[in-house]
Amino acid sequence: MFNLKYEIDWSIPFRSPYDEWLLTGMVFTLALALITSVTSLTLGTFVAVLRMSKYKIFRIIGRIYVEIFRNIPGLFWLLFFYFVFPELLPFNWGEALNNYAHYAFVAAVLGLTFDNSPYVSDIIVSGIVSIPKGQKEIAVSTGLNTYQQWVHVILPQTFRVVLPPLGSRMMHNLKNTSLAMVIAVPELTWSTQQIESLTFRGVEATTIATVFYISISMCLIFLVSRLEKYLSIDRESIKMVGS
Repeated sequence: MFNLKYEIDWSIPFRSPYDEWLLTGMVFTLALALITSVTSLTLGTFVAVLRMSKYKIFRIIGRIYVEIFRNIPGLFWLLFFYFVFPELLPFNWGEALNNYAHYAFVAAVLGLTFDNSPYVSDIIVSGIVSIPKGQKEIAVSTGLNTYQQWVHVILPQTFRVVLPPLGSRMMHNLKNTSLAMVIAVPELTWSTQQIESLTFRGVEATTIATVFYISISMCLIFLVSRLEKYLSIDRESIKMVGS
């Protein structure tokens, strides 16, 4: 039998300033996950539209973007936007970014957005391809222009189709927020590491962080399943009215 001498003290994560660090970490983690989910969905959708364009130059641009950002680790992009990106800008702009107190958070948002958006683009493209060709032909025959076809016909149906894999991708994006600790963003993983380095008791803080991640993931799964069920019911009602 192993003789473990580690004595768990659950009061440590609730002492000051450790409790404040954990709370701040949770807030930063949620903020990163929410913001980057929206920005990567927006950018990924735009890239998917480029990849499905009838113009070859747009398709090439979309494919190049996906290949570049998908084949380079997400950690690289966080380091790139934090250390390199300001140096590529005009001196005054770069200096302003480096002096901005919350630039680490901004760099994390940019890095996670560009890391997640190519995968979102792949999911959106698969949904666009699955839409029956007749739907697009009907949209054209009704006189809708290209913008209206995408906004009112193609994309709404696409999001319905890809909702489950899109939800899974956003859960993965939530877990990737822990990468922000390498550029000193005080998210949850960074907070647990700080507590462990000062108290040499990381089990308690890590357990709380684990429960938090699992809880948020379960909430996201529940919301996606409810939304999927709602959309399926709405789709069935439309079919009944049409018949």
